[in-house]
Amino acid sequence: MNHSLNHCFLLHQRPYRETSVIVDLLTESEGRVSVVCKGVRGSGNKAASLRSTLQPFAALSVAWSGKSSLKSLRSAEVTCLAPRFLQHQLYAALYLNELLIRLFQHGESQINLFAEYRHAITELSEVDLTESGSAEIPLRRFEFKLLATLGFEVDFSFDAVTGQPIESQGLYHFHSEFGFSQQSFMEAIPDGMAELKKEQQVSSQLKELIAGDHLLALQQQDYSRAEVRRSAKLIMRAALAPHLGGRALKSRELYSKK
Repeated sequence: MNHSLNHCFLLHQRPYRETSVIVDLLTESEGRVSVVCKGVRGSGNKAASLRSTLQPFAALSVAWSGKSSLKSLRSAEVTCLAPRFLQHQLYAALYLNELLIRLFQHGESQINLFAEYRHAITELSEVDLTESGSAEIPLRRFEFKLLATLGFEVDFSFDAVTGQPIESQGLYHFHSEFGFSQQSFMEAIPDGMAELKKEQQVSSQLKELIAGDHLLALQQQDYSRAEVRRSAKLIMRAALAPHLGGRALKSRELYSKK
């Protein structure tokens, strides 16, 4: 049971029974939590006030109770209003929420991830949309940090097969499970290990080669060049694919259409 206030962001909500909703919250201290909010879809001032409070991207202070995985709301208030997003920024922010819903499981407490999400939302609200690709930078930073938090950090420093440092003039394959190598991972597996080779072909190996100087730029989180941003996007698509289970992200479709 928990009656203390928790710093949260609302990731998603869905109808529950006649007048209630279930909200998925990203909390600072307890990770992802699902909470039943009774009467939110009902009539009256109290329901209307609660609906206006439970909005995505606003910083919330929430108290709940319950011993099961599904909690009951006790109170909620806004501590910082949601940023004002234009359409492009909004779709990008919704993409972050969907990523967390799909990849971040209940009960995984990650204080750093909460801070990274808050920072990404702020960055998205401040990007200069007149600069091409500016909104992609907060997305890529958060994606890489999310994977690292979940134990799947992308290493831009070394060749995964040889152990040698990444060379700026080299061209590299990327495999979601192993990392980067100048040699194809399929070629690195001996022919006698047919089952392993078949298994890795199912895994996500990026077909396009990535320039070594792009990897070194990403190691320094330098997204200033358009070609580096493009490489980062390709790498992240391949890195996320195994964790998404072949199911497309709805917000990604919205974002790509702009």
